[in-house]
Amino acid sequence: MNGPYDAVVVGAGFAGITAARDLVDRGRSVVILEAGPRIGGRTYARPFAGREDLMAELGGSWVNRDLQPGIRREIQRYGIALAEDVAPGSAAFITDGVLRSFPVPGSEIGDLERIVGHLRDASKRIAPSQRLSSQPIRDLDVSVDEFIAPLDLGPATRDLLYATIAWYTGADPREASMLSFIAQTAGFGHSPYGFASALTERFVGGAGTLLDSMVDQSRLEIRLHHHVARIEQTAAGVTVRTRDGQSVEARSCVVAAPTNVLRHIDFSPGLSDEKRNFLAANHQGRAYKPSMVVRNVPPRPFALGMGALQAICLGHELADGSSLLKGFGGEGAAKLDPTNREQVEAAVREYYPDAEVLAVDAHDWNTDPLFDGTHRIDRPGQAYDFLRAMNEPEDRVVFAGTDVDDSVWRTWMEGAVNSGYRAADGVSVILGR
Repeated sequence: MNGPYDAVVVGAGFAGITAARDLVDRGRSVVILEAGPRIGGRTYARPFAGREDLMAELGGSWVNRDLQPGIRREIQRYGIALAEDVAPGSAAFITDGVLRSFPVPGSEIGDLERIVGHLRDASKRIAPSQRLSSQPIRDLDVSVDEFIAPLDLGPATRDLLYATIAWYTGADPREASMLSFIAQTAGFGHSPYGFASALTERFVGGAGTLLDSMVDQSRLEIRLHHHVARIEQTAAGVTVRTRDGQSVEARSCVVAAPTNVLRHIDFSPGLSDEKRNFLAANHQGRAYKPSMVVRNVPPRPFALGMGALQAICLGHELADGSSLLKGFGGEGAAKLDPTNREQVEAAVREYYPDAEVLAVDAHDWNTDPLFDGTHRIDRPGQAYDFLRAMNEPEDRVVFAGTDVDDSVWRTWMEGAVNSGYRAADGVSVILGR
């Protein structure tokens, strides 16, 4: 069937599948077009290359049911199993060029206290239950250096903040807007410590277990290998055309593609000037996340700092004494091939000099043409207005995805689910006209 459907959804990540599921549950006819060979978008788990006994989580993986109501609702509905992370047993930091067991020297403890309070106070201006672009917080859409300028922080404390931002964004921390970072702090109960301690639950078997249940129970129609090239609107409806010449007719459309590839879809009529300006160039998010089998590291390690990897977290401790670790870095902070064992080992040894990386597995999102980067990170001065612009529909077309989620959980699975809910509501308004 090529239509007319009530809605065609472009993209089979969490946002697209959530929107399609909600519309089908409301009795609407829906088809999902996905450019790639799988569903899930930037959530991606599969057996570790060469180690079928291990699961490599190559994209988004952490959630928190207490803090994230959308994820909690979906997990309860489908009865999905989660596993709780174990607490770190040791820590290593690289700040001001020094490898430390405590993040800053004693002379900068007061600086550390002041930046924690500064972040907390800024986050309290944000109501987590309300859309970000509806709140008077445009002045928080600034660079990190502008945000901390009044504090006169020491070099180690500044590096600790840079490293945390780089870990969260996958970008040069000095080139990323602070708005989403401060909003995330609000989501963590206005606690900056939430970046290291709040997201501690992962799906048993990967996030695909939830997506598969959503697809199966609502019997969603998904067409893989359907790479959308053009979306045409008329007074009567929408025609979505793929690169191989296929077309689908519908009364409405949800575009839930990453914004780095969304800008390569031709719209007729064209998008608003404001949207086109925001989508004209790639955003700052260029993260990588290698999964590593490592030995000769301390029990339950955690590392953070301005190294080639800005963070290292524990996946599992293995029976042979080695550990499955997750590394986090970004092209803007340090260049690294996440699939190269030697490069990854050198990055781990910055924190743990005796470490031996036995195997590494990763998906390079930055060279994958279906993504061309990771979650959206805006430049200073662009985040607030980007959210406002992208959450405005274009007649029969609405936009969804964690890149455009207008909440404190933007860039997380919770943000994608939240955006999917909003998109389904937007389409219902269109269909009710």
